[in-house]
Amino acid sequence: MKRAPFIAFAATLALACVVGGCAKGKDEQAAYDVCLAAAKKDPMYAKAAFATKEQSNIQASTGDAGLRVNIPYELDGKKALYQCIADKQIDGTYKVTF
Repeated sequence: MKRAPFIAFAATLALACVVGGCAKGKDEQAAYDVCLAAAKKDPMYAKAAFATKEQSNIQASTGDAGLRVNIPYELDGKKALYQCIADKQIDGTYKVTF
């Protein structure tokens, strides 16, 4: 009987991890999307072939609100890395802040 509270706690903790992971995935996707859009608007990178989110590197940056997004790309036969920082806004959207 003493194990029941522990099992309930463990189940709650596991659920929190799953939910937190889902939110992180959504944040990473939103940050990738805003950085990719910024890259495509820039005339210097407009014709580049960009990697997918799964092929990119997205990490926490400036505190909890910012994500550093590194997107590999190829342009004129050369491979390089497009880098930006996406900061989470109050409304939950992301804005590129280089």
